[in-house]
Amino acid sequence: MTAVKLRSVELLVTHVGADFDAFAAMVVARRLHPGARLFFPGSREGSVRRMLEERGGELEELRQRDVDPAALTRVVLCDTRQRERLGIVGQWLAARPEIDVLAYDHHSDSPTDLPVRGGRVDPAVGATSTLITERLREEGIGPSGEEATLLLMGIYEDTGALTYATTSPRDLEAAAWLLAQGGDLDAVRRYAIHSLDRSHLDLLHRMTEELEVVRIHGHRVGVVVCELGSFVDELAPLVSRCVELFDLPLLFAIFGEGDRATVIARGQLEGFHLGDALAAVVGGGGHATAAAGSAKGATALELRERLLAHLHVALPPVARARDLMIAPFVAVEADATVAAAKERLVRARINAAPVVREGVVVGAVTRQLLDAALQHELGARPLSTVMRQEVEWVAADAPAEELGRRMIGQHPRFVLVGDAASGRADGVVTRMAVLRHLHGRLEQAAEPLERRARELRERRQGVGGLLAERVAPAVRRRVDAVATVSRELGVPAYLVGGFVRDLLLGRENRDLDIVVEGDGPAFARALGKRLGARVRVHDAFLTAVVKEPDGAVVDVASARSEFYRAPAVLPEVESSALRQDLYRRDFTINTMALRMGPDDPVELVDSFGGQRDLKDGVLRVLHSLSFIDDPTRVLRAVRLSLRLGFTISPETLRLVAVAVGEGIFEQLSGGRLREELELLLADPDHALRGLDRLDELGVLQAVHPALRLDEPRRQALREARSAHDWYRVEGLTEPEVRLPTLLLMALVRDTSAEQRRGVAARLQLPAADAELLERFPWRLERALRGLADPALRPRAAHALLAGLGGEELLLLLAGDDEAVRTWARRELTELRRLRLSIRGVDLVNRGHVPGPAIGEALRATRDARLDGEVDAAGELEHALQWLARRAVQSTS
Repeated sequence: MTAVKLRSVELLVTHVGADFDAFAAMVVARRLHPGARLFFPGSREGSVRRMLEERGGELEELRQRDVDPAALTRVVLCDTRQRERLGIVGQWLAARPEIDVLAYDHHSDSPTDLPVRGGRVDPAVGATSTLITERLREEGIGPSGEEATLLLMGIYEDTGALTYATTSPRDLEAAAWLLAQGGDLDAVRRYAIHSLDRSHLDLLHRMTEELEVVRIHGHRVGVVVCELGSFVDELAPLVSRCVELFDLPLLFAIFGEGDRATVIARGQLEGFHLGDALAAVVGGGGHATAAAGSAKGATALELRERLLAHLHVALPPVARARDLMIAPFVAVEADATVAAAKERLVRARINAAPVVREGVVVGAVTRQLLDAALQHELGARPLSTVMRQEVEWVAADAPAEELGRRMIGQHPRFVLVGDAASGRADGVVTRMAVLRHLHGRLEQAAEPLERRARELRERRQGVGGLLAERVAPAVRRRVDAVATVSRELGVPAYLVGGFVRDLLLGRENRDLDIVVEGDGPAFARALGKRLGARVRVHDAFLTAVVKEPDGAVVDVASARSEFYRAPAVLPEVESSALRQDLYRRDFTINTMALRMGPDDPVELVDSFGGQRDLKDGVLRVLHSLSFIDDPTRVLRAVRLSLRLGFTISPETLRLVAVAVGEGIFEQLSGGRLREELELLLADPDHALRGLDRLDELGVLQAVHPALRLDEPRRQALREARSAHDWYRVEGLTEPEVRLPTLLLMALVRDTSAEQRRGVAARLQLPAADAELLERFPWRLERALRGLADPALRPRAAHALLAGLGGEELLLLLAGDDEAVRTWARRELTELRRLRLSIRGVDLVNRGHVPGPAIGEALRATRDARLDGEVDAAGELEHALQWLARRAVQSTS
């Protein structure tokens, strides 16, 4: 039968080698364009062919012989706009530019795209099938179950089962809607989620053996060349598998197929578009994260050389000097003395610094050089007499590789970033910063795949996403205000400390600490104005507090460094750069910062490996003198490790032992020691383990010899904590019970009065607490003697217990004597809580004269109530009878 060519035709077309996304979009788009006919300009991928063979069904499609190019009125492109990917249709469109062209495509623009006049082009989604699904919903068109399944196949294939970085929330929404329309996930899993057969597994093995990893501008780029000899279907999934296996940011796979070579690229690198790269190399195209192209008449090795040459030009550096520099930086005045310069470096905890005169860099100096000058008794001489005048300069946009070459060449301690001609520096890049940058990337390559995958997910989500997802709306409002003020003032502002740590851990934290590289108090005033809050400034400490009407507080500080003139004393502070500010903190996991502005997006700053320790669950102190400077950090280490479930690193434990051995705790003020100890003991879940840990570290006895733990004391602490648990479960609030005070009393109950006075003095307890600590064992013993009477009535028990505080009652409840425990429970739940229903005015209204007798009658009635001699209904009558008896007695 002779084919008859159609004289007026509208075509639905996709690219050569149609995958599931292209096939599904094209087939289901017939619901949006009912007059259009299917036309495949080339083959379909093997997985699509297998699906059609197994599921059956006739596909009504036109062949090339059925189409008269002169009759074309409209072409609807699905999953592409690139002329060279359309086969014969691309030639028809080139010959007749007046043909109306529409497109449904999720690929980014490329230089060879055809101009389109309708449809939907949106690279923000991960699949063209998502765009078709959205159009169906907008038009109110319900797909059949088979159509919903096809679209699901397209979405799942092009988003890697919703796991690729290009996946958007809209893809998930589309998939959910398609499932509701009858989409079959079993069919999706069977056909669209690629499993490798024996031949593809063999090829994947060859690829892993042939893979080479080259470094270009600091990036790890995978390049693999495989000669196939002939066409092999479905190569893209193999490339994706290689990217996952080796955790490469970019992978280019070049396959030789006879006289043609094909390049398939996968990966994700900010600022680099894979589609553009392949368009430039082989005329291909695709997404920023996935692309392909082929070249006829070129060998695979020729394509490799062409590709590498392009990457050396097109790839951005991993980091530039501006990314690694410290700004502002510590500098020393040329006219300062050698001795003063040495003290300046010690205070800033740095080993080298630029030397400046009126803001112009004139040289450099190191600690070693200053030490040598001091040995020669040159301490009073000007620094300019001993400084080194030669310094290294780089431009702000210099790549990190150049910095590395400078460091290797002249071995400087730092390189200045800025204008060498003027001598004005924007910042400095230290040797450590370059080493950390290079070491971090090398280390990344050797990390376990699971950790790298987790970090990749976090990078994709971004800290900005975590702020939106994990932070309560009220806190987010203040965070947004910080970012706004940072942009308005043009001042770098950072969220720092525990908030950042807990954000990454997924824990709630409403305490905001802001560090500003600039005038912190001025920033606080602007923030207070925006939030409608009060601001209190502490100029001496370069800090301010912003307090909102609802009581929420934001602490703001200028970036500053600390200098401890003696161990265990409060530090002196001075303004500095962010890195010095973070370096003064206690543990690496508390040194991370979120840069909120003035530029977008939000950026995580991690100069000391805080993320690594956070993921490993390790608490690590920053520097070796940390506990010497501030011994309270030992207590914070114990408290934080227990609360987070972290392990204290071996080196940190060694430094604790050094601090204890040096007697540093003896120099620590009692007030600061008490505050940290109370914070530890206030946590009912970890207080006892915290005391155990302090005892293991020798800290308790370093505080006071009486504070030692043995098994009887541990048992007393456990029983006191159990009594406190009962108090909380019962919902009691009176009398007040302070858990730190209760546990401290349980710890020293069996010590002498002199020892207890010593503990109170060492901790600088307030007078009332000091008296309680000294006298409570005697008060408890007196109560115990009275409660031992088996004939004791409730009113008498209450008289014995009424003068005891909440902590003392819980210690009685924690004892071994069940009768005493019962009286303590009754005192807390019944006796002390009993309130009469009558008042003195009720007795006056019955004709009795106001006076002491009224109060005595009420007390007698309460005693009767305690002993069960009268109930609430009989209180008034009992009080009136008591007063009557009193009147008779007074007249007789």
